[in-house]
Amino acid sequence: MIARSTRAVIFAGLVVAALFATYLSLRTPVETDATAVAASESASNDRKAEPIPSAVGETAATSSNAVIPSSSSAEFQTLRLCAHASRELAIAKHLSDCKPYEGVPHFQEFYAQCLNGWMNVSNRKVAAEAALKDAGCGEMTDVESRYFEATKRAATAGDADAQMCYLQGSFGTPSGAPPFAGADAEEYQRVAPQYVDDALRRGDWRIVQLMTKRSFNPDAGPIAQIPDIGKPETVYKMTKLLRLGASGNYARRLDRQLSGMIQPDLNPEAALPMDVVRKGDTWAQQTFNETFSGVAGLTEPPAVCGPGRGQGEDFELPKL
Repeated sequence: MIARSTRAVIFAGLVVAALFATYLSLRTPVETDATAVAASESASNDRKAEPIPSAVGETAATSSNAVIPSSSSAEFQTLRLCAHASRELAIAKHLSDCKPYEGVPHFQEFYAQCLNGWMNVSNRKVAAEAALKDAGCGEMTDVESRYFEATKRAATAGDADAQMCYLQGSFGTPSGAPPFAGADAEEYQRVAPQYVDDALRRGDWRIVQLMTKRSFNPDAGPIAQIPDIGKPETVYKMTKLLRLGASGNYARRLDRQLSGMIQPDLNPEAALPMDVVRKGDTWAQQTFNETFSGVAGLTEPPAVCGPGRGQGEDFELPKL
C-alpha cells in the first residue's frame, strides 16, 4: 500500500500536470519571474495602472507614468509581460484553492501544505498582480490575442525576441481556439524558415534550444511545421552545438543526452547511425566556429521566450 504522504505528493504532481495541460486554454493565463517583479512592488502600490492601447502607434503608460515608445517592439515587450503575468496569476489562483482537498482522508497532509501556502503561491500571486499593475495591463480580457498580434508585427519588423516567441508559438485565445489558423498558419509556414536561419546566423542560442525539441503534442501548434524540427539528426546536431557552448553541470547533462542518442541503453536499435553522428559533429563545429564562438557561453538551457526583457527563464512550477 502506498503511504499517505507518498499519495499526497503523487496527487499534487497530478494537479500540477493538469494545470499545465490547460495552461493556454485559461482565459487570463501567466508566467512571470516573481523575484524580479517583487522588487518593484513597493514602488507601485500607490499608483493606478492604465490600460494598454490596442492600436499600433499608440502608447502605453507604465506604473511610473513614463511613456513607452510607439513602436512594434515596445508594444510586444509590454504585452508579453502582460500575457505571462496573467497566466501566472491564473495558475496561482488555482493552486491557492484548497477547498477540493478539504475533508479527504488520504490527502490531509497535502491539504495542510496547501493551507500553508505550498509552492510559494501567496508570493507568486502578489508578484503577478504587481507585474500586471506595473506594466499597465489593466483588466484585459483579450491579452492573449493582442499579444499574438503584437508578436507577429514585431517579428516582421525584425525584433529577435519577437521572432523567437513567434516560432515557439505558445499563444492562447479567449475562446480557446488555436491562434494559428487559416492565413496565420500559412504565414507561419512562409516566414518560420527565415526566422530560424536569421537566428542561427546571429548566434542566438535560443533557436538551437528550440530545435532540440523532439516530440510534439497534438495541440503543440505550428512549431512542428519548422523544417526538420523533431528529426533525430536535427536533435543530435543542435544538442551538439549547445554542448560546444556549454560548461559546468549543464555541459555534463548535454554529454549524457548525446551519449544516449549514440548508445541508447533501453533500445540499442534506436542508436543514431555513425554517419549521422559524424555529419552532426561536423555541422555543429563549423556553425559554432562561424557564428557562436564569439557569443557568451551557456551554464543552463537558454529560455526561448521568457516573460519579458530582464525577466530570465520561462516560469516553471517549483519541484514538489
